[in-house]
Amino acid sequence: MIKHRGYSRLIHQLSGPKLYLSSIALSLSYLIGFEPFGYQFIGLLAVSALFYFAINLNEKRAALLFFLFGFFLYCTGLYWLYISIHIVSGAPKILAVLLIAILSIYLSLFHSLFGFIFVKLHKRIANEWISLLLIAPSLWTLLEIFRGYFLTGFPWFSLGYMESGSLISSWAPIGGVFLVSMVMAMASSAILLTFLNKRVLGSLIIVILIISSYLLGTVNWTHKSNESSYQVALVQGNIEQDKKWLGSEFENTLTLYASSLTNLEGTDLVIWPEVAIPSLKRNVEGYLEYLDTKIKEKDIQMLILGINTQDQNGQVFNSMISLGEEENIYQKRHLVPFGEYFPVTEGIRSWMQSINLPSRDIAKGDRDQQPFNLGNLRMLPSICYEDIFGSDMLDFFPQSNVIINITNNAWFGKSIASAQHLQMSRMRAIESGRYLLRSTNTGISAIIGPKGKIHETSRPHEYSVITGSFFPMEGRTPYMLWGDTFSLLLSIFLMTMGVIIGMLRFKN
Repeated sequence: MIKHRGYSRLIHQLSGPKLYLSSIALSLSYLIGFEPFGYQFIGLLAVSALFYFAINLNEKRAALLFFLFGFFLYCTGLYWLYISIHIVSGAPKILAVLLIAILSIYLSLFHSLFGFIFVKLHKRIANEWISLLLIAPSLWTLLEIFRGYFLTGFPWFSLGYMESGSLISSWAPIGGVFLVSMVMAMASSAILLTFLNKRVLGSLIIVILIISSYLLGTVNWTHKSNESSYQVALVQGNIEQDKKWLGSEFENTLTLYASSLTNLEGTDLVIWPEVAIPSLKRNVEGYLEYLDTKIKEKDIQMLILGINTQDQNGQVFNSMISLGEEENIYQKRHLVPFGEYFPVTEGIRSWMQSINLPSRDIAKGDRDQQPFNLGNLRMLPSICYEDIFGSDMLDFFPQSNVIINITNNAWFGKSIASAQHLQMSRMRAIESGRYLLRSTNTGISAIIGPKGKIHETSRPHEYSVITGSFFPMEGRTPYMLWGDTFSLLLSIFLMTMGVIIGMLRFKN
C-alpha cells in the first residue's frame, strides 16, 4: 500500500522516547507556522507528517502521538498564560503550571480523538487518497469547529490562522477560518500523496488549490460605501498590568491618555484600548466631561475607549463607550473563563480569595446590542478576545461597515501572545470584507484592510499613536449568511462521502 516501506517500518516501531521526541518535533514545527515566526510551509509540512504517521500506526499509538503533539503544542504555544496566572495575578507557581497542564490536556483530547478516529476509518477504507483527501481534512475541520465552540470555545492554533492574509485565506469570506483549515489540511494531504508516489494526483490537487485560491483572492465581496475615507488614531498606552490598577499611577494614566489627543486635530475617530481608564465610569464622570470638551475643541468627531461600567444591581461590565458627536455603549458578551468569570463553587472561590487570587465575576453583556454610530459609520464593537470568534460578530452584519477591537494584552507580558492574537484578528477582517481597527494597551495595534493586509501597525511594548485612514465597506460575504454552518456541513458531507466510497471500494 505504501511504497516507502523503510519509513513505514520505522514509524511502526515508534514507542517510548522515540514517540515523545517525534511528537515534540511535530508540535514545534506546527507552532512556528504561526506568528511571530510565520513559517507557514513548515507548519503545513508538520500536518503532512502527522497524517503520514497516522496511516502507519494503529489506533492507540496514533491517539497517543496526536495527544502528545497537542500537549506539547499548547504547553509551549500558551506558555504566556504562566505570566498572566503567576507573575501578574500572583498565583503560586505550582498552581499556574497545573492550570496550564490541565488546559493543554483538555485541548489535546481533540487531537487524540482525530488520531484514533482517522486510523479506525483508514483501516476500514484501505485507500490512501480517499483517507487523505476526504477523511483527514473533514475530520480535522470538524474537531476544530467543536473545539472552537465547546465550553465557550478556544480556537487558538486552528490551522487556518496560519494563512491570515496569505493566499489560502481567500477562502475565509466563504466559510470562515474553519474552511481555510480544511483547505490547508487538504493541501497537506496532497503534499503527502506526492511523497507516497501518487505524484500526479497530489500535484494536480496542489495546482487546483493554488489556482482556485488565487482566483478567489481577486473577488471583491464588498465595496467602499463612499469614496471619502475616515482618519483614525489608535492610541497604545503601554501601561504594564502590575501598574495599571495602582492608585499611585491613576493620575498618570489619565494624564497620559488625555495628552495623546494633543496633535490629533481634525481626526475623525480616536480609539483607546480596553480599560484604558482603570475605574468605574461613575467615578470619573468629571474626567469624561473634560475629555468631551477637549475633543470638541480639537474637532475630533468621536473618542472610543474602554472602561468598566456598573448597573443598578451592582454588576460590573467590561465596556466600550464613545464620547463626542454621538454617545454609544457596548458591554462585553463573550467573557474569558477563569479570567473574567470563575465557574467554580463558593468553597473554591473562598479559597481563591484567601490567597489573594482574582475571583470576582464580570457580568456578561446582553446578546442584543447595537453598532456604534458616527454619521455613515456603523462600527461593530468587540473587546479583547471576542475578535477570535467570527461567529459572534455575525449578528452585527451587514449593517456594520467597520470593525473596532480594543484589547489589553499586558496580562501576558513581553510574549508571543500579542502576535498570535493579531494574526487571529486579521481573519475577522477577511471573513467580513471590512476594515478592522485594533487599539491595544501594549501591542500590537493595527489598521487592517478587508483582505487582511496590515496598513499601519505599532511596535509592541512601546507607547505610540498610530494614524491612518480607512473606508466604510458595504456588501455581504457568503460567510455573513451562513457563518460556520457551511464548513460544518461540508465537513460532514466530505467525511460521509469518503466513508461510503471507501467502503464500496473495499467491498468490491
